[in-house]
Amino acid sequence: MDDIGYLKRTDDRFEFHYPELGLVVRGPFVEWVMQSAAEIIARTVELSAKGEIEELEMMVEFGEVDEIEVDSAKFDVNARFEAVPQCVVSMGRMDYHWVAPEGREGDIGELSQCLRRIHVMSKPRHDTFLANEDGVDTSS
Repeated sequence: MDDIGYLKRTDDRFEFHYPELGLVVRGPFVEWVMQSAAEIIARTVELSAKGEIEELEMMVEFGEVDEIEVDSAKFDVNARFEAVPQCVVSMGRMDYHWVAPEGREGDIGELSQCLRRIHVMSKPRHDTFLANEDGVDTSS
């Protein structure tokens, strides 16, 4: 595994470094820094990919590459930037499915709307979910 960027705290500020673009984002809160870095990286990579497509289209006109290479590059850009971002998030021992705000349903202000458990604990092998244990007084 290769490190491609890093986040650090310097005094009362956070810094995210992404050397591939020469990017350094600084801010007072980690979520601001990460959100800013994500947007800048996404837009920069998208512009670069679209530039590569334009370059390939020009090369097709000169007979340097086949049209299939342009179609392949367009497919890759579409698959990356048209799809709603989704990831697997691990917090402690639990894994969650995260979906970007534009792909969520309902109120996006709640944590439960941005993270959904992957492992559903209410589905045991032997109908034991919320079953009463013998000898435990459940009267209140």
